[in-house]
Amino acid sequence: MRLPLLSLLLFAPLLSTPGAAATSCPVPKRLAFQVEGEIRRDAVGFTEGLEVHDGALYESTGNFFGDTRINRIDPKTGHVSVLMDAGQTYFGEGLTVFGDQIFQMTYREHRVFVFDKTMRKLRTLFNPREGWGLTHDEKQLIASDGSHQLFFLSPQDFAVRRAVPVFDQGRRVTNLNELEYVQGAIWANIFESWNIVRISPATGCVEARADLAPLRGRMSPADRRAVDEDVNFVPNGTAFDPATGLFILTGKYWPMLYTGRFVDAK
Repeated sequence: MRLPLLSLLLFAPLLSTPGAAATSCPVPKRLAFQVEGEIRRDAVGFTEGLEVHDGALYESTGNFFGDTRINRIDPKTGHVSVLMDAGQTYFGEGLTVFGDQIFQMTYREHRVFVFDKTMRKLRTLFNPREGWGLTHDEKQLIASDGSHQLFFLSPQDFAVRRAVPVFDQGRRVTNLNELEYVQGAIWANIFESWNIVRISPATGCVEARADLAPLRGRMSPADRRAVDEDVNFVPNGTAFDPATGLFILTGKYWPMLYTGRFVDAK
């Protein structure tokens, strides 16, 4: 999505970060995901957003081979409850629960829907970019649009407060997709790959990188066949549970969710 020239000029101050970031990023740490548990869900979806809230997993799905929904997944049983089903009316993308409100972005419809906890729609915000991943820190929303930039946004009107380009040792990192803010860092799935990266929100540097391909080896033959049916069915769903200190990872149309920790790769 290209912004008009005037808009680019107006937002130029917001889209700047320390110029040294692109060339001074250190070599990222190599991490591995250490699985400690598995959750088999009883209904799959084209996962676009995943977050822990009130002891459950909240999931946003896109309508690729299915419907746009907001689901609640019981981490103990894997039971999926549909909280909101938008069908084919728009393509659901990133989701985050900020305060007592649930935010769900759309892919190309330029809308961000805000719901209360009863799934009553409170308002609709405008997003001039494509909607990909969505998370938040203590004060603001953080979104990706498939480019190499992360946008820090007002939860009131989705206005850009600042944008940070993401680099790995001088190379732009594009296809930033599903996001999760954890203990001062941003984790991002890289679409069309099995890689996940940890990004500094201050510098945009990739601090660490992990290859999630070993998760495929944990799948049953039937699950692997299902995941291999489409090149889109890559990892895309990262949540963090502060109560346990564990991450929960899944992918698009994956029957399984995996709980565990990121550790230094051997």
